[in-house]
Amino acid sequence: MSDPRSLIAEAEKLTKPQSGFFSFLSGSSQSMRLEEATDLYIQAANSYRLKKEFNSAGEQFIKASDIQSKLSNHNDSANHLVEAYKCFKGVAPLEAIEALKKAIHIFLTQNGQFRRAANFTNDLAELYESVGDSENAMGSYEQAGDYFTTDHAEALANKAFIKCADLAALSGNYKKAVELYDTVIKQSVGNAMTRWSLKDYFFKSILCVLCQDDVIEAQKRSTHYLTEDPSWEQTRENKLLQDIIISIDQGDIEGFSDKVFEYDQFSKLDKLKTQLLLKIKTTVVDRDDDDLL
Repeated sequence: MSDPRSLIAEAEKLTKPQSGFFSFLSGSSQSMRLEEATDLYIQAANSYRLKKEFNSAGEQFIKASDIQSKLSNHNDSANHLVEAYKCFKGVAPLEAIEALKKAIHIFLTQNGQFRRAANFTNDLAELYESVGDSENAMGSYEQAGDYFTTDHAEALANKAFIKCADLAALSGNYKKAVELYDTVIKQSVGNAMTRWSLKDYFFKSILCVLCQDDVIEAQKRSTHYLTEDPSWEQTRENKLLQDIIISIDQGDIEGFSDKVFEYDQFSKLDKLKTQLLLKIKTTVVDRDDDDLL
């Protein structure tokens, strides 16, 4: 494959406007020259990619996208931005974010490609997570869920909404988390494919309510969920929640810790549930006890 630097140099020559006699001799319009320049930038990008010089590869795809944007070839412009995102993803996440945001904007405003916009908005959320930007990650997951819903892809929408809800719960935005869990619960009830996940959504929703120190609402929800799924009554999750409510009423910190420990022996607690239970223990059951579970 040709030296990418020579390809870039040739592409840069082609992007410079030609006029008068030189334009007549070349026999090509400026748009044709720009198309040729685009091809050269793409060749250079792929050459860099083969060498695993991903940052340089991404930069050339950005140049190709900019040219196609000037030519009003919006689909090609967006596709080159996606390639740039793929190159930047592992080496320059902030550049990957910018490239992907521009591509998503084109998919939505120029092409009406909601499924592609949804998929890449989900990828954008993951990028934000990778750089520790939880707020933008939440916003992107929720937006992806909305786009999937518009495209009638309920299962994918629910997956995105759950990711957003989990991040909201981890960040202490319990009200937002509960709203999103409720959205997914409504979509999942009566759906044989997703019904098995209901107990997990019920559990996290009620834990978030308890984190807000609202025992009455937690009990109401637990009772209401029985009408949504009668099997909820016999689950370990519901039994633990009932034990937690008793511990809160009695201020029994040891009983709370014992019941959580017993549950964890059979159903390993993940990071989110552990954090929620710790919040309940330290701020609801025993406001003066900062011990870990």
